Amino acid sequence: MPKATRLKISVTQRIALILVVVFLIPVLFFTVYELAALNRNESMIQEIYQKQLEAILFSVNQYSDDAVNSWMTKAEAAFARSEDLQQNPAITQLLSLNPAIRILYRVDTMPGINRISLAALDTIQPDTMTAELEAVLNENRNNIQQLVKYFNSGFQKTFVLSDSTHRLGDYTSLIFISESTNTRVSGFLIDTEIFIEDFVGPRLQSIAQDQFILSVFDKQSEAAVYSTRTYDSTSLSSVVLTKDLWVFPDYALGIRLEGASLQQLIRERTFTNLYLLIGLSLILVVALIFTFRSIKKEVQLAQNKADFVSNVSHEIRTPLALISMFAETLELDRVKSEEKKREYYSIISQEAHRLTGIVNKILNFSQAEAGKKTLNPVPVELTREIKAVLRTYDYHLHNKGFEYAFSDQEPVHVLADPQALTEIIINLIDNAIKYSQEKKRIEIYTGAGNGRGWISIRDYGIGISKTDLKHIFDKFYRVSSGNLAKSPGTGIGLSLVKQLVEQQNGAISVTSELGVGSTFTVYFPLTA
Repeated sequence: MPKATRLKISVTQRIALILVVVFLIPVLFFTVYELAALNRNESMIQEIYQKQLEAILFSVNQYSDDAVNSWMTKAEAAFARSEDLQQNPAITQLLSLNPAIRILYRVDTMPGINRISLAALDTIQPDTMTAELEAVLNENRNNIQQLVKYFNSGFQKTFVLSDSTHRLGDYTSLIFISESTNTRVSGFLIDTEIFIEDFVGPRLQSIAQDQFILSVFDKQSEAAVYSTRTYDSTSLSSVVLTKDLWVFPDYALGIRLEGASLQQLIRERTFTNLYLLIGLSLILVVALIFTFRSIKKEVQLAQNKADFVSNVSHEIRTPLALISMFAETLELDRVKSEEKKREYYSIISQEAHRLTGIVNKILNFSQAEAGKKTLNPVPVELTREIKAVLRTYDYHLHNKGFEYAFSDQEPVHVLADPQALTEIIINLIDNAIKYSQEKKRIEIYTGAGNGRGWISIRDYGIGISKTDLKHIFDKFYRVSSGNLAKSPGTGIGLSLVKQLVEQQNGAISVTSELGVGSTFTVYFPLTA
């Protein structure tokens, strides 16, 4: 492998290694770390939401508990004014302002459950509830004694009576100690659903605000007795986060997010973060690949320029050395025969033309590269232009041992700059000459179709590999190995041809096979 090629590969490999170490490896580590952290983040988010929802449920429970404590305080104040519950204006006012309280009662517990006093406003007959209340109170005797101990210790507490036989129907009995001297127990017979509707409901609505769905469920039937969403058919078992209602343990508060469950919300957020992370990683990887390819291309171009300078120097040095040698021989009058002099003059002339061709090609390439070469496409006839070039090149072709064939078909008129068209044909013929070894034959065809006229120049030379085929029109590109690398050249001929063709709204294509030959086809727009 040539030294220049080894250097080029070494530089690109070094750049690739630096990019991988500096960019790709940190990106991969970051991606793996973030993927591993997604589960931790999901758990953290779930915990945050859980605490937020628990705080909401605590607020609702606290509000309900405060309402009951307020009733209890007002009841104790009313008891202090009068022992007669039914003729007590404060109690009458308490019952009228709070429809959820169906009955207010007091009970003497020493030595046993006796003297039950009741007060009610509506159609409920207090006398019919006395026996039922007495049975339920006796069923909860132990709990009442514990409640008395709490009261004597300075701690006021409410307690919901257990009603295993449903003597009280749909009502809930809530008791508290109102007097320690005679150990009196007071209590409310509460319509739970009215309490939830009047007290808990407005609080739930103010908290929900179209962000949450708050519901109160009957734990026995699991049905929702109240919900901030209209016509809510959700059951208790389908709600992930629930808390017992402190005041009424047989009921539970449930909370869920509007539109999606907590798990769905966390899952969506997790997947969103995952997609963003994968997308960002892909963008960085693509950017890294693009950067590497750009740098590789620039390194290759820089190396090709260096090779170009070396090749041009070699190309120019050879004709200059021949011209200098034969000119010096003639100047020193060392050649005696006229025939030999004419031969030397001919060699000097050929090498001068060769040198002029190299210089002109470099100048034309430089002008085309800088955009200073102005082309004027006009209607031209391809057959006539090709014949003109072949007449000029006939001697040169035969002198190189080539035979050529031109398929003279119907005239094809295209829009092209005559001078540029001639230069394109000459460059492609020179290319065919340069890379043909054993079978020295060139075939030229013309034709038209799909609104374009075309010229095909075919040789039977050494051909081009598929690897090099996609680079042959690159600036300064020359094949670095094989028989193509041994042929002289500057690496700008085909690049110049492509630039000239594209400046005339044309196109160029090539097909080639190693050991078989190559065919270059140039397309130009047809005249109207």
